[in-house]
Amino acid sequence: MKKSFSWRVFISFGLFIALFMMLVSGVILYISPPGRVANWTEWRMIGLTKRGWQHQHIIFGFAFLILSLFHLFFINWKAFLSYLKSKTTEGLKSPAELLTIITLSCLFGIGTYYGIQPFSAVIKFGNTISDSWERREKQAPVPHAELMTLTQLAEQPGLGGDPDALKTKLEKAGLKVASQKQTLAEIAAANGMSAEKVYEFIAPAEPGEHKLQGQGFGKKTLKEIADEAGVSATSLQLALQQKGIEVKIDTPLKSIAEKNNMEMSELRKILERMISR
Repeated sequence: MKKSFSWRVFISFGLFIALFMMLVSGVILYISPPGRVANWTEWRMIGLTKRGWQHQHIIFGFAFLILSLFHLFFINWKAFLSYLKSKTTEGLKSPAELLTIITLSCLFGIGTYYGIQPFSAVIKFGNTISDSWERREKQAPVPHAELMTLTQLAEQPGLGGDPDALKTKLEKAGLKVASQKQTLAEIAAANGMSAEKVYEFIAPAEPGEHKLQGQGFGKKTLKEIADEAGVSATSLQLALQQKGIEVKIDTPLKSIAEKNNMEMSELRKILERMISR
């Protein structure tokens, strides 16, 4: 005799698979690098990019929600109502347990919102792992540069200001480029590579990086450094600000480093990379 299809078994297995995928994707997203790094380098884990794992997490989250609703309203509705009624009565008779779980739930939410220990430690631990993926020597020229079009990218320091020239350079390297309005991410996807790799064709690393003179470096302003290197001070300022570094054109570099809690050597390297591109 042929056994009929069991929706109870189907939904139970579906809930388990969805929960498992949410757990795996949640852990991977917890330790994954920041978006500016993951999207720039086409970071992958178990074959999927960070965006791919985000999509998996969302889809299986919806699947878990839908299966849970079917499990509740179509299979166990009567049992659930009976259970809810009995437990509600027990809760009213024994309010200590009910108040305890409500208090703990509020504590978790408020503690996370205000960054209270131990909740902040969990968040900080994840951020520490995420930040460890970042390679300073292969950072994007500006955060989320993969979202910039060739036209926008051409305005960055050292890239000439001509988007047509950037498009031609990529085409000579054998890449397919539809127009200057394409973003680096779109060009990368069309050519099966990372945005980081596309940018290497635009601004290849030079064996001799521009070195800034050490004498009196800290006393010089950003404008003086830009004038010496023959680049736009405003462009340098914008590029630094996009990296989260607060800067004014007429402020000495030593003051800029101190205000942003940086070593002078670190600020020097950042400026040298920007000017060399």
